[in-house]
Amino acid sequence: MHTGLRIKVTVKEDFLQMINKINNEESYFTDYIDQFSFLTNFAKLKRSELIPSGVSAYMPTGWEIGEYPNEQATDGFERQFNMDTGFWSFQCCLKNYDNIIEHFLTDVLANIIESSEHIETKHEEDDESELFEYVNGEIVRAAIK
Repeated sequence: MHTGLRIKVTVKEDFLQMINKINNEESYFTDYIDQFSFLTNFAKLKRSELIPSGVSAYMPTGWEIGEYPNEQATDGFERQFNMDTGFWSFQCCLKNYDNIIEHFLTDVLANIIESSEHIETKHEEDDESELFEYVNGEIVRAAIK
């Protein structure tokens, strides 16, 4: 089963260069473990290189429009990164072996962002998405409203 991940965040200044290269598929998180030790455990996980560029074929209905191979992300989740503002958005989908998405959220994202606008996961078999927030340096499940 696949899990979708959608992100809109602002990256801290110290990580702009790294995220720019990763977002452009010029490098992977594994390339930065010597510089940022908090990446070590995540980078060792199989499939860590699929974030943020994992396939979109299994995305939940409503996350994309168009037909293969020309699907487009909806709601402003096209993969993009702005070096001036630190705004990073993407959506991807991957098999969530070893809870890789949860590790990304807690081990990576919580360390590299200063704020979040949207953090969402959706397991292929679930009816509802899970929403998260960045609060006091941690990624936590959003309160039900």
